[in-house]
Amino acid sequence: MNWKTISLCLCIYGVLKEFRPSESYFIPYLLSPRMNFTEEQVNNEILSIGVYASMIFMIFVSLTTDWLRYKIVIVIQALCGVCIYALLSIFTSFTSIVAVEILYGLFVATEVAYYTYTYSVVNVKYYQKVTSYTRAAHLIGRFFSGFLSQVFISTKLFDTYQLNFLTLGSLTAAMMWTITLPAVKRSEPKSESQKMNVIDRALETKLEDEDNDLAENSTEHSKMSWKYVKSMCKEYKSLYILKWSFWVITATCCFNQVLYYIQSLWESLSNDECLQSSINNCTKTSEWNGAVDAVYTIISTFITFLCGSIKLNMEKYSNLLIIVTSFIQFAALYISVTYSSIYVSYINYIIYCAIYQGMMTIASSEIAKCVNKDNHGFVFGVNNLLAATLQSLATFFMTLCGLSSSSKILFEWYAIFCLVIGVCYLFLSILQVVKK
Repeated sequence: MNWKTISLCLCIYGVLKEFRPSESYFIPYLLSPRMNFTEEQVNNEILSIGVYASMIFMIFVSLTTDWLRYKIVIVIQALCGVCIYALLSIFTSFTSIVAVEILYGLFVATEVAYYTYTYSVVNVKYYQKVTSYTRAAHLIGRFFSGFLSQVFISTKLFDTYQLNFLTLGSLTAAMMWTITLPAVKRSEPKSESQKMNVIDRALETKLEDEDNDLAENSTEHSKMSWKYVKSMCKEYKSLYILKWSFWVITATCCFNQVLYYIQSLWESLSNDECLQSSINNCTKTSEWNGAVDAVYTIISTFITFLCGSIKLNMEKYSNLLIIVTSFIQFAALYISVTYSSIYVSYINYIIYCAIYQGMMTIASSEIAKCVNKDNHGFVFGVNNLLAATLQSLATFFMTLCGLSSSSKILFEWYAIFCLVIGVCYLFLSILQVVKK
């Protein structure tokens, strides 16, 4: 298969696995009479389980994705998705929700295989394009998911419980589609001459060690050992990889937290607006969750495609790009809380997520250009693991301090976190200017 056919097969899987209409109304479903959980239970006891589970599973996924050659990990992800929504459709106990969150942690952890699969089967010159394609497929699936869920909820064709069956059907189709994905053969580690010129300048400290390790790496990748792990850790000797990886870790941590708790914030804002309204039988405005997801994903899809073809000297302008986008994300999250309007929150959520998706497209392709073909799963897996670890620590701290009882307070902290990311890269840029 050529690179276009392989990318198409993976993108179809991406659309199918992201078509999860029930996800836009997951929190309302847990708060519904059928499940009958409270907001405090959802924030403090249920959602945190998924965060901790994903961190634990990412340890194993980051170590085994390259070794298992990606396809098996993708199959495991699809199987987890089927089990999650089968449990949600049948059971209503707290124990079943715990099982759902544990499986969801594995589902999230194995996402790294979806994004790194194509890097091992296509030429480095196509990395920016295939990154934009796979991320766009992810967003297109979420667009149709959000759009149709909104239509079904607004027209009352389906309720939040019945949406689970649509999701289950899509994930079953995704699991069956994984059979079409070609197996990934092991390749020889690429030499420095095969990498992009900008990466060669960023990896000056790595050149001598890598030349000595090429032959050793090719044999070590055939078995799991400490030397195998140690050889892959050498990828982080590059300051260029470290810079982008730090952004990926911190930005992904914040993004995942926003995704986990945004519906709780919308429910809280919606309840406040209903209490302040003089209208009897006030309709919850948080019923527009699906439409918001649809709008954010279609905008993000266009941005992702644009980032896949943009020509910009990232070595020169990456810090500035990160600083500006981090400050915009800070403003978006902070305004969402201070204005206490669900519609303002909707708009700022769209802005925040669209920026993240565009930046992740750029960051993923830049990191992929620096890394040997057989180490992509490890590097991306470690980045996700560290993001999940940071997310777990943040969740534990906020739960311990009682901050997670209020969604508004949580989002004030998330906004501050984005500001800190921007300040860190501003400080880094100042140091670089001073050194020159």
